[in-house]
Amino acid sequence: MNRYLILLLWLVGCSTTEPHADFNSDLYSGVPVASLASGEPPKNESEAITRGDRALSNQQFDLALYEYLRSLSFPDAEYKEHTFYTVGQIHLARENYVLAEKSFQASVGEDPNHIGSLQALGTLYTKRGERQQGQQYYLNALNADQQRLGRDVKTRLSPQSLSTYLVDHQSPTEAYAGLGILYDLEQQHAFAQRLFDKALKINPRDVKALIGLGYSYYMSGELNKAVYFTQAALKQSPNQEQAINNLALIAIAQDQPQQALSIFRRHMSEEKALNNVGYFLILNGKPDEAIPYLQRAIDTKPSYYELANKNLVRALSLIRKNGDTSRAVITTPK
Repeated sequence: MNRYLILLLWLVGCSTTEPHADFNSDLYSGVPVASLASGEPPKNESEAITRGDRALSNQQFDLALYEYLRSLSFPDAEYKEHTFYTVGQIHLARENYVLAEKSFQASVGEDPNHIGSLQALGTLYTKRGERQQGQQYYLNALNADQQRLGRDVKTRLSPQSLSTYLVDHQSPTEAYAGLGILYDLEQQHAFAQRLFDKALKINPRDVKALIGLGYSYYMSGELNKAVYFTQAALKQSPNQEQAINNLALIAIAQDQPQQALSIFRRHMSEEKALNNVGYFLILNGKPDEAIPYLQRAIDTKPSYYELANKNLVRALSLIRKNGDTSRAVITTPK
């Protein structure tokens, strides 16, 4: 047999035994692809996406990624921006933030107005500490949503222009809430609160927006409103740690440390609850009041609660620094 014919047959054989030859692995992370490539390959993009959807509903995440990414290989693929977004969501759920970012960026590359991907990138960058970039992606998500709703955005987002923004149940709740958090960090609490209100207009039960609005009111000193919205968040998610902490923090600000202790006791061990109250009292500039709670935490479980010892040392150090030890009496709270 001609050696060139042998080479050709060998190459053809390789192509037929590599069912994932058209598979782009750059956005894949999971079990070896060879273990997933069984049976007939999908005939078109739609079939590959359907396979991915089925695998995703069965929580077969590696297979879902494989099928979704295979759908991208078809030259006439029409839903690439949505597929990249779904791939990004899978990576996000797995806390694979590098591949999540790449996937969302690929989605925006296909459609610069993909609201979900813009919003997701805003959250990724904000959590990474890149606030300016996160803010810009959130704003882009809002602008894309306004275009979807038929409104031409010509002015920058401001407390005045926000009232003209249209929303419906498909609007990006997380983008509005995320911007609220960012403006709170800039001490623009009134503007932040209006953004949280907008998020809650989209979804009145959104836990992130409820927590954010409650904390914003806490920072602006409107403690009754802070309690109301934080409790509303806990009604939706009773064990939400951030909401629990915020409610206790508000109680401390209201000079009700025993109420804060009661809140913590419902969700954690006695020594941790006592330590948390002491820690929050320190944060509120009351190290002298923190000492009894921290001492009680140590007495409750000295072998475990090293953190309470550290906080106690911190409280005593702050009192000495302020030059007033007259109230630094170690007592046990009731």
